[in-house]
Amino acid sequence: MESVHKMQHSNQSSVTCMPGHEALKGTEVEAIKKFKKALGLDDVDAANMHMAIGRRLYRERLDAFQKLIFVSNLVFGDASDFILPWKHLFGITDYQIDIAMRENAKILYALELKSIGRGLDIGTLIEVRRVQLAYKLFDEVAADMFKEHAKKLVQENISSALSILKSNTSAGNIPTEVISEVNSILAFNKLLTVLSKFPQGDRFARGLGPISLAGDFDHDKMVGDLKILYAAYTTEVLSDGRLDDEKLGPLNELRNIFGLGKREAEAIIEGVMSDVKSQVPA
Repeated sequence: MESVHKMQHSNQSSVTCMPGHEALKGTEVEAIKKFKKALGLDDVDAANMHMAIGRRLYRERLDAFQKLIFVSNLVFGDASDFILPWKHLFGITDYQIDIAMRENAKILYALELKSIGRGLDIGTLIEVRRVQLAYKLFDEVAADMFKEHAKKLVQENISSALSILKSNTSAGNIPTEVISEVNSILAFNKLLTVLSKFPQGDRFARGLGPISLAGDFDHDKMVGDLKILYAAYTTEVLSDGRLDDEKLGPLNELRNIFGLGKREAEAIIEGVMSDVKSQVPA
């Protein structure tokens, strides 16, 4: 009798813990586990409750049902295959379950990646990796998402630098803000590269490593602006008319980040050097 009362109470009250039409927040799994423990429900009784909610969501909206699959499978872990009969009750396939798990994990992981800025502290990288494993997101998917996030941060710097550069009315002067934005890109890229080789780096978020915009679907549209920014930075770096290895290092790194060809970059450097020398009094 007590078990029946618990089940009735759980069916009435736990709906607030379960995912529905609202977006996932990442707190659902722990909330449900705590609720289940507070009621003293065993896994089988709790799983039956999830199935009952599943029947309702399955009739209403597919995305809500997929969220339930994702959260429920995380709540019950390895036991899910035995006590959550998704395939038997709803006639869905392993592939459909995999999609529900992957797509919802990606949504929550994308939220977690927002904590990653250009500073890249080790504690955050470890926490992001922990969250990825908790969501059962494959390493390959997590790595691709991290790389895209890093590129977006770089693209923000690029957009800011170009906006300043194009609005500059002082002929021959490169605004310091433009150089600062490019230096921020280079520092971020260096940090990504160093951390990708860090001892015990397997504890970090997947996807660390140098950035390259080459191959992006809109790279061809961006390349003209990237060359303008590369030329502006090169002009500042070579303002004294001397090109050495110390200067060539960051210029080559920036070329790789921007996805410019070697000959394209060399042509820009040669053009800048020629302009600088032409301005030197005879």
